Amino acid sequence: MVPHSLVNDIRLLVYDIATLAFSTLSRFVPKNDHKILFFSAPDFSDNAKYVYDRMLESGLDKTYRLTWCVYSPVRANHVIRRSREYIHHALTAKYIVSTHGTPAWKSRNQVSLELWHGLPLKTIGHFADMDHPNAVARLSAAQRLRRFANSVDYLITTSEFERLIFSSAFLIDPGKILVLGQPRCDALYRPRDSGINVLCRILGRNDIAGKRILLYLPTFREYDADASCNILEEILASEKFCRFVGDENLLFICKPHSHDENAFQAYNGEHIYILLNDDLRKAGNTIYDFLNAVDILVTDYSSVYFDFLHLNRPIVFHVPDIEEYQKQRGFILEPFRDWAPGETSTNVDELIGALTNTLADPDRWESERIRLRGLLFKYIDNLASERVCRLIGQH
Repeated sequence: MVPHSLVNDIRLLVYDIATLAFSTLSRFVPKNDHKILFFSAPDFSDNAKYVYDRMLESGLDKTYRLTWCVYSPVRANHVIRRSREYIHHALTAKYIVSTHGTPAWKSRNQVSLELWHGLPLKTIGHFADMDHPNAVARLSAAQRLRRFANSVDYLITTSEFERLIFSSAFLIDPGKILVLGQPRCDALYRPRDSGINVLCRILGRNDIAGKRILLYLPTFREYDADASCNILEEILASEKFCRFVGDENLLFICKPHSHDENAFQAYNGEHIYILLNDDLRKAGNTIYDFLNAVDILVTDYSSVYFDFLHLNRPIVFHVPDIEEYQKQRGFILEPFRDWAPGETSTNVDELIGALTNTLADPDRWESERIRLRGLLFKYIDNLASERVCRLIGQH
């Protein structure tokens, strides 16, 4: 029987060869200067969606043909990936706007704007791949990383500090990295009532205005497919925690990572709600459309907490596996505690204590939040999408 790892290595090699051939062919196909393709994961989300929305608001859809490349239909002009129409657009579009890596088939006569999907706390790119135990996988990852670095025309980030990190992680020329801000953070500057209204629509209820809203966003553990699910299930199974959120009249919204969603079903209780990507898809929203309504963010190593610094509101770090995560995945920014401006917990009792302290004194970590925000974000405004649109228009 052929080892599974060998099969994966062969698939990666075949994929690399196929995309290289497609990219080479694409160089000889004329490009439409008014065609822009959008990519994100999940479909129609993240930074790319906010640039797209801004282009619609500005009327740029009358100048450019804006097309989403998706796996399932969305509420926008789109093509289904790997379809004939998709291949046609991939060969003829001048601009590619993406959030999870520029497509490997991108050719030299196309312009790539890589918006990425968060600031790095945990290891990524070169830092994550160089210690891979499998030599073939390590070589393949290095090859894809070099191709990514060569194919990106502009990588958008948030500060000079982050420019250095992304340049090192992705081996990208710093001159290609522009400090424009994260477009998704523009939504954080909308009125809080708009976030409440979005959340009411997503949840299908109108009784949340009087509750303090907690949002739990755990990250995915690649080295243990069950780890994040087990941590969340421990919280949800705790009678003590359920009593706590009820007694404090809180609304505890749990949004599992997309890779962990299969382990959960949507649940809408008075004080606890499990939110899934399908709920967001049906509503046509992302978490950033209601993140400005959240009173306390609960997370672990997810980069969303960096974005939450724009709001200068409390953050609680629930990290039961901090030592294991440090060993298995590791951090670019360390020690972790120096980059975590909030209460921490390693079990459910400690989580209740951390939330109790935070509710009683939400400003305790304010100076640390402001310090990190100043380091990580050059712009504290809602104009990141506008700056990206201007970049496209000036090219």
